[in-house]
Amino acid sequence: SRTRGVLPLADLPSGTVTFLFTDIEGSTQLAQQHPVAWEAARRRHHAILRAAAEAHQGYVFQVIGDAFCIAFHNASDALAAALGAQRALQAEAWGDMPIRVRMGLHTGAAEARDGDYQGYVTLVRVQRVMSVAYGGQIVLSITSAELVRGNVPAGLSLRDLGEHRLKGLLNPEHLWQVVAPDLPADFPPLQSLNAIPNNLPVQLTSFIGREKELAELKRLLPTTRLLTLTGSGGVGKTRLSLELAAEVLDTFKDGVWFIELAPLAGPALIPGLIASTIGLKEQPGQSLRALLSDYFHNRTALLILDNCEHLIAECAILGDTLLRSAPGLAILASSREALGIAGELAWRVASLQIPNPAQASHMPLAELTQYEAVRLFIERAKFAQPAFALSDANAPAVAQICYRLDGIPLAIELAAARIKLFPAEQIASRLDDRFRLLTGGSRTALPRQQTLRALIDWSYSLLSEPERVLLRRLAVFAGGWTLEAAEAVCADEVRADGRPPLSNDVLDLLSHLVDKSLVVAEERTGSARYRMLETIRQYAREKLLESNEGQALHDQHLDYFVKLGAEAELKLRGRELGEWLDRLEAEIDNIRTALGWSQETGRTAAGLSLAASLFWFWNLRFHQTEAMERLQSLLAQPAIIKNTVNRGRALNALAMTHWRQGNYGTARRLAGEALEIGQELQDQQLVAWTFRVLAQIAFYEGNLALSQTMREQSLTIWQALGDRYQIGSAIINMGIVTAVQGDYVRAEQSIAEGVRLMQEFGDNNLLSHAARFWGYALLFQGNDRGAATKFCESLTLNWELGDRQGVGACFTAYASLAVIREDFQRAVLLLGATDRVCESLDLTLLPFDLPFSERCATAARAKLDAAAFHAAWQAGRAMTIEQAMAYALKDGDD
Repeated sequence: SRTRGVLPLADLPSGTVTFLFTDIEGSTQLAQQHPVAWEAARRRHHAILRAAAEAHQGYVFQVIGDAFCIAFHNASDALAAALGAQRALQAEAWGDMPIRVRMGLHTGAAEARDGDYQGYVTLVRVQRVMSVAYGGQIVLSITSAELVRGNVPAGLSLRDLGEHRLKGLLNPEHLWQVVAPDLPADFPPLQSLNAIPNNLPVQLTSFIGREKELAELKRLLPTTRLLTLTGSGGVGKTRLSLELAAEVLDTFKDGVWFIELAPLAGPALIPGLIASTIGLKEQPGQSLRALLSDYFHNRTALLILDNCEHLIAECAILGDTLLRSAPGLAILASSREALGIAGELAWRVASLQIPNPAQASHMPLAELTQYEAVRLFIERAKFAQPAFALSDANAPAVAQICYRLDGIPLAIELAAARIKLFPAEQIASRLDDRFRLLTGGSRTALPRQQTLRALIDWSYSLLSEPERVLLRRLAVFAGGWTLEAAEAVCADEVRADGRPPLSNDVLDLLSHLVDKSLVVAEERTGSARYRMLETIRQYAREKLLESNEGQALHDQHLDYFVKLGAEAELKLRGRELGEWLDRLEAEIDNIRTALGWSQETGRTAAGLSLAASLFWFWNLRFHQTEAMERLQSLLAQPAIIKNTVNRGRALNALAMTHWRQGNYGTARRLAGEALEIGQELQDQQLVAWTFRVLAQIAFYEGNLALSQTMREQSLTIWQALGDRYQIGSAIINMGIVTAVQGDYVRAEQSIAEGVRLMQEFGDNNLLSHAARFWGYALLFQGNDRGAATKFCESLTLNWELGDRQGVGACFTAYASLAVIREDFQRAVLLLGATDRVCESLDLTLLPFDLPFSERCATAARAKLDAAAFHAAWQAGRAMTIEQAMAYALKDGDD
């Protein structure tokens, strides 16, 4: 029901309004359990809420069942009303039917009309804020919290609840809780969508219109396994997909994954991109497609394949495979054409609603702003020029712009960004001139792509010559770039070969391109990264091809990433491991482009250097299949000179990739060839590395003696070269093998010596393994307390690195500790936790850890009956990784 509030209509809050939404927790159940007392309690609840609103100039504009919707002129009044209501509710004698009310506050734009409110986004947001709270709790959005922060009454405080994803909202909301001494303060975690895994990106601009489309798509998605949004470039398929995903996030308990395909150059990369996005690790002998099928088989998940058109065949095949093997999987695709497989529903995304410019001059402004295209132009124009407002004078021009651009969102956004340079009337006239140029004077035959191209062409013509040069040169990057990369690849002095000069002050020019909406700036972990919208990049690439500088730019691009790879090879073995893995992941499309160029132009040596230097990245971030294909292709190039250090390094990298996939014979052959090259060239570093590779292969094959011999040969060379890092690494690895062999005294001595050398480098990845096996050496010498300390050290390091495989291995180490202490139920529970972690990552323990795991399980089976063993195992599997960590650490040193 709707109810008139306590204020005269003329005094209703409007413009910027703070809303308080409330409802009774568990009201349906209370009404069923206490049918007689419920009505009286509900009436009393209503009276308390109305009194609180009236006492603080609130307007109750809607009551739905027991839910109140109240509007206030300011956030302080809304907070005071919420506090007053909660205190009155607490003081009331409810008997055996306690009434607990959850409350949410949010401040935003809304207009009062005829006793109701227009402001869909604001009203939805406050409802979502309220819906995640608990009875007795008052939760505020960041907007309302900032407004009351400086005026909080004495004794009250605001508790930071962090960012939360709320149903139907694409961007997270930062929430705060009111804490008062006379009200309950401790509640469970908010009932938000944070627990659902997803990678939906945060959007910096609001979503305009499309309410009907969203409602229809929400209706279709539950009954459609493959829903493909089709339409022309720039029409908004991607943004609509993301909004739909945010609306339905809570219906896919196992995750919603956004896969951006636009940067991919070839279809073979699609399965790998999906796997790495989800966090799956490749398995020996299993294709990526099979790996994905197994992962999704029993999961309820949504996969968003964005920009499929250039990879349409592979998207269709992969989509068909996954849908047939995973009944709980749904796919939401966007493409300029349908995938064309059974069960697909193709849904065309139309342009935004546009007004008829012939009628715009006679149309009231309120009516004109009901058109989605006009609303989009107004909002984006305000970003460029905050003082911009629709007026009777500029309304016809705005209508003309939206009409001429066919309501294509990307085109409208680019046009709106020019409002700080030209008034709307001038933008409209320039667009009109450009259309004539592109269509030969015919205004009736404007395909949308031509219209979009006309806008980009016009934007390009407004740039200064240095800006144009930089824009087209930036097209050499794929998937974005950093300022450092742009300066290294794109800046130059005057060239004798006729290439246009470009000032070394790339930063200023890049800022200009960002300001003009031709380049997008994003912040990632405290640093800026830049990219072009794909349509702009395609246009810029055409301009680069028309120039005489394309080959030189690609050469400079390759040279930059060869240097970056060489730097990364050193950084990946120290304290900056995690940071550099993330950096290389961000550059993966540029790396692929550089490697492709090296093959296309015969610069094989550079390509081999880059591919080999990134070996640890390829493997730690699960790109082994791609690494293998790249290395094999480069090594097969006829232009390559056989006996080069780069070839030897590449052979070793390829050998390690084969060994990790279980192809030991191939790995030995490749490493043997690398050893021959190293010995012929007398390159001791290459020889030492190859011995290390051969040692790993021997260990995985179970030949521990040969593995140790190879490690000793490698160590001898590193000692002669004086490489302290490699000496420490070799000694630690020799100690680990010794521990597996059962010589715990020598293992402890070796690992301790290696750790002492390794401390100066801070390679926490290697130190985490060293601590774990040092702990094993101590444990089996009778020092269980010392072992517990080392296991704790290893577990902490692995957790900080995000190495879940290492965390699982530590659980097995703690299980061994429990066996020594004869707590066999605890041991089995920890083994079950290990099994669950490995299953969640689709991997197994490393061979180094397997003997200890098997020994532990055998000892426990000998002491527990089958039922007790099974119960403890399942209890461990039921734990989250955080719960298992707490369990392992709690009694680890008792």
